[in-house]
Amino acid sequence: MRIILTTILLVVMTNSFAECVKFTNKNTKVNWTAFKTPAKAGVNGSFTKFNISAAKKMGNLKDVLIGSTFTINSSSVATKNASRDKKIVKNFFPSVKISGKVRAIKKGMLITDMVMNGKKVMVPLKYSLNGNNFSAKATIDVLDFMMNKQLGAINKACKALHEGKTWNDVNVEISTEMTSC
Repeated sequence: MRIILTTILLVVMTNSFAECVKFTNKNTKVNWTAFKTPAKAGVNGSFTKFNISAAKKMGNLKDVLIGSTFTINSSSVATKNASRDKKIVKNFFPSVKISGKVRAIKKGMLITDMVMNGKKVMVPLKYSLNGNNFSAKATIDVLDFMMNKQLGAINKACKALHEGKTWNDVNVEISTEMTSC
């Protein structure tokens, strides 16, 4: 039974890598959820200005993704609350640059080098491709990026609203459409 399941899994993985996909950047989104309050209430947001450059515009999934790079304009925060956006940019992202590169794909994970605040950290993102919908998700710890000062600043600026607690972990998700070649 185990051999059958392993064989099926290998066939499915091989087919997903063998299928030709085309990256168009159409409907690409970079979303995040940060957390506040002792109850860990989520604050959803996105970045509206970013650039993702696929390693190849079309090919199998590995060819398209491995070597892809991204840059994110950290001042393009959008949470559907303009005053909160300004506060986040001023206190958490003053001149913070975000970039990265996909290094490998291993066992359903994109292995990326992410650079934020001048600090490079290996970040694995769990990815899925369902039809044309591609998404990659991870949880990062901003303290890994030496953002202690920024975390303290946003916590201080939002102390009452956050009930004295701003969490250091942030969920990130990149989603896009990939079409068949």
